[in-house]
Amino acid sequence: MVMMLNQQPQGQGQQTLSQVSSQLMQQPTISQNINSSVGKISDSHGLSSIGLLELAHREYQAVDYENAEKHCMQLWRQDSTNTGVLLLLSSIHFQCRRLDKSAQFSTLAIKQNPLLAEAYSNLGNVYKERGQLPEALENYRRAVRLKPDFIDGYINLAAALVAARDMESAVQAYITALQYNPDLYCVRSDLGNLLKALGRLEEAKIIWTRHILLSAKHFFWTSLRRSSTGASLSNIFL
Repeated sequence: MVMMLNQQPQGQGQQTLSQVSSQLMQQPTISQNINSSVGKISDSHGLSSIGLLELAHREYQAVDYENAEKHCMQLWRQDSTNTGVLLLLSSIHFQCRRLDKSAQFSTLAIKQNPLLAEAYSNLGNVYKERGQLPEALENYRRAVRLKPDFIDGYINLAAALVAARDMESAVQAYITALQYNPDLYCVRSDLGNLLKALGRLEEAKIIWTRHILLSAKHFFWTSLRRSSTGASLSNIFL
């Protein structure tokens, strides 16, 4: 997942553009595009294809890449054209630093569906990790052209643009992501830090003000979810 910056403007010294750049060139967001409609799961031997893919996705989220890969390969042998399986395999191999295999499965997904934005984004991640920024940018841009509301694509694009020292374009990529989802408080933090490093302090303050409000909202709802069932709201902050 993307490691966002969670810095606030209060009480901090001015960061250099180089420092902010290194922080924003973060681990990219990986796309799996798993179908959310899952059939009933009874046991590991009686899973439907959708259920087995969902199981592999949960294992991936739990960082159990070995079992996630095993179940994906089982599905791939049954149907080598399933783009959801191909995307998840590309993500698993990326996390395991097997970049060639990650690129292979992303490319296979593109062959099955040339309009699959997530596959181009995953392929861009491989190129970015290899330091091939022009190729990474080409794939990220293609991803967001194919899927204009692809928020993860804009976040990955912004990080690659920072790595390429194209800061103004990175700002625009972050702004576009926020246009599709204004409540992305971590993206607001990254954008605020970048604007501050560029010397655009008034714009950074506006972004940070919203970021602080969203962070408080996020903390409240996280605390609420973690509270015991039936607990009063007043107990959350005790």
